[in-house]
Amino acid sequence: MGKLATLSTAPLDLSAGIFIRCMSVDEHTTHIQVQFRQLRVITHDPVVLQPDLKMRPADVTDRDVELHSEVQRSMDGNKKSNIPTYARYIRRHVTGEKVGVLPPIHLWTERPLSIHEFADKGHLQRFLCVPHGWRLIAIDGETQLASHYDLQRDPSMPQDVKERHESAYLSAVVHDDRSSLQARQFFHDLNWLGVRVNSAIALSMDTTDPLMALVSSLSEDVPFLKGRVERISRQLKRNSPKVVKLQDLRQFVINIVHGISGVQYGTKPAPLDHVDLDELKSVAHDWLTAYTDAFGVEFADRDGCVTGMGSVLAAVGAMGKTLISAPVERRDECREDLLRTLKEVDWHKGDHWLGTALSKTPTGNYTANGPKQSAYAVHTALSDPESGAYQQIRHGRTSSEPVSA
Repeated sequence: MGKLATLSTAPLDLSAGIFIRCMSVDEHTTHIQVQFRQLRVITHDPVVLQPDLKMRPADVTDRDVELHSEVQRSMDGNKKSNIPTYARYIRRHVTGEKVGVLPPIHLWTERPLSIHEFADKGHLQRFLCVPHGWRLIAIDGETQLASHYDLQRDPSMPQDVKERHESAYLSAVVHDDRSSLQARQFFHDLNWLGVRVNSAIALSMDTTDPLMALVSSLSEDVPFLKGRVERISRQLKRNSPKVVKLQDLRQFVINIVHGISGVQYGTKPAPLDHVDLDELKSVAHDWLTAYTDAFGVEFADRDGCVTGMGSVLAAVGAMGKTLISAPVERRDECREDLLRTLKEVDWHKGDHWLGTALSKTPTGNYTANGPKQSAYAVHTALSDPESGAYQQIRHGRTSSEPVSA
């Protein structure tokens, strides 16, 4: 049994350390089921282990900081900024507001730990013993660990939430009696060998996001789009029957709320707290249906037209902001006014789209510009009559000059 101690029917000797229910995997690997009130006793808040910190708690030694720097990266940039967001997720998870999952945290110590087995009412129970004063370092899941500490530190967090969080069970994997070089390799293996899913897949799998629920309903309820939305890939394959990416539909909806500045959010959460989601769904459905009804042929011609490109959909969505701002009784009229200006546009790929939706390679081929790169320019071309681009994509036509079929 490796490091498993002799079977004992004696009560736990609590003076030996912190005892945590566990399952041994091998000589140096143990799965533990641990409450945060225990986890905070056997770890340090990763924030206090950063090498550039000027003031540290008295129980944090130079050796703790040194070991941490050998097996972990610094907590800055996106890693640091993600902590409050992760803490909010943990709160919703432990209070039952959100059905979610917290991945196991991988903890490491260079010292050997012991497992003790005790009989309790005829059942054997195994406990990992972490001696008092010993601290384990997170070699994976450190942002999650820091977020648990952040939740407890947050003065705005209700006390009853903190108490529920402290008693909630978490999963962790303990690697003991391993050198810092081995722990470093584990950090590499855990963080590098796995393939992170792309944003399109992550978004499509989020069943709790109200915005994604709205977007998914549009993909089914708008007749032109049913069965033609690419939910997984970041790019539409050349011979794919799909005509639009899920992410581009999401951006369309975000921009109805935020205008063209909504492209700044990209795959990040966009604030919709001030919006009636039922109203947004109605406006988005009617505007998207009207757009695809009017330009369905061009939308489906991905090789020859720009109508369904991400930057164009972002701009068309932003034009719809006037609809959600308009009184309900005037929305039909406003929608027809918008369509009237769009019917002047030549949607076919050509030099008239250079500098907005398209660029041109040295060999003369057109390439699509992404939404963040060109959505503002496309929006100007579609909606600002005073701009040269507005005239350019219409070949000088105006609403007073009917466009032939």
